Amino acid sequence: MPIDSLARKRIETQAIVVGYAMSRLDARYLNAVGVKSWRSAFDNAAVALGVPRASMKNLRDEFDPIHANARAGWKDRALRPNRQRVADEFHDVSDEALVEFVARVLARDTAATDEAVDALLPVTRVAANVAERLLTGRRAEDFFLQHCKSLVGVSAASLQDCRLLAGGYDFAAPLRDERVFEVKGLKQARGDIAFTDREWIEAGTRGRTYYLVLVGNLAATPAARVIQNPRSVLKASCVMRQSIAATWRSTVSLVA
Repeated sequence: MPIDSLARKRIETQAIVVGYAMSRLDARYLNAVGVKSWRSAFDNAAVALGVPRASMKNLRDEFDPIHANARAGWKDRALRPNRQRVADEFHDVSDEALVEFVARVLARDTAATDEAVDALLPVTRVAANVAERLLTGRRAEDFFLQHCKSLVGVSAASLQDCRLLAGGYDFAAPLRDERVFEVKGLKQARGDIAFTDREWIEAGTRGRTYYLVLVGNLAATPAARVIQNPRSVLKASCVMRQSIAATWRSTVSLVA
């Protein structure tokens, strides 16, 4: 790939990552970059990356349907493959690491970001449509919150929302109730679901206090099945793949 073409691809990918972060983090993105309005956020990113301001708004809006924010975004338009790749690779990266990566991108710290950006350039790998998967998951979570009282005996107001904590489950019951709930969605009544390594390990550790809430038939009339201790019920196989991973490094010394 010619150098000028590679440079353009990197900038395009960096802009996609920033747009993804804007959508996923929502108001936390504004706080992270130190601005009070989306107009300022779009302007700052556009200047840093050398792209049109409208492009940054469009990128944010493209990712909105797969994230739990108040904007509808481009709900009737499927994500393009390079957008899907970014959403897939950054799905399990923590908010803190995502903020740090975006800060390096906007600061044009290419030494810190080019390796990860270059890993995002190929989009030929066969993968599930992650945009559809995330949207299905969001709909399943919304269904659970609407029906949690009848499903698990806990009101939505009493549930602890743990989706942003990367703890291996989505919701927890009130403090003296040790139950936790992981919500998975299916468009049809039957299909495959995927647990992250953290979710699968947490399910094994917690045993009977870990519940899988399976919400299926989301394409028609949703219905739910609650599975206590899913590791004792479900058969699963481990799939290994190469992906973006955040590593926090520090130089230390035995001498203070």
